[in-house]
Amino acid sequence: MTLLHSMLPWLSQLLLMAVLLVMLLQKLVRQVVPRLALLVALLALGFAVPLAGSTAAQWLRSVLGDLSVLTLVIFADILARRLWNFILLAPGTRTTLLLAAAGVGVVFYPMALGLGSIDPYRPGFAPLVMVAVLCLASIIAWLRQARGLAVILLLPLLAYNLHLLESDNLWNYLLDPALVSYALVQGAGAVWGRLKA
Repeated sequence: MTLLHSMLPWLSQLLLMAVLLVMLLQKLVRQVVPRLALLVALLALGFAVPLAGSTAAQWLRSVLGDLSVLTLVIFADILARRLWNFILLAPGTRTTLLLAAAGVGVVFYPMALGLGSIDPYRPGFAPLVMVAVLCLASIIAWLRQARGLAVILLLPLLAYNLHLLESDNLWNYLLDPALVSYALVQGAGAVWGRLKA
């Protein structure tokens, strides 16, 4: 595996650990500078110190696998918001991505695990139709002035064509259980908030 091909899995581990640590540290450390310093120190430990032969980052990767490109975009947005109050994704773009991930994931994963006679994972190996759908969705988003969403929809295709993950299936560049779980939790939280209001 070349350096280019190991960058996306490495970035996945870094962003996942950073998001988990930021969520934890935000509750424990109120000041921004000490929180950032502690985050950097804990990330360094998570990547450098072995636990039973593997680092914490490697353990997370062995449990969750490689994260999709869309998950990396969402995680980058979480970090930008929580660390620097910078909005990387427009609210509409973020909502669209999370709704799509939740909707597709709720159908995709049960069917991929054998519920029903159709295997939705199979088209990802020869993804001509999936590529056409993503390109069409990107064009529609662009025409509707959702330029950020239009670009984001093409990022998984770019990563897939560069073979930046070990997988040869386009679905793995688009979707993963971590993203679907996060999208469902965010959706449930939004519904709960509206019910309480």
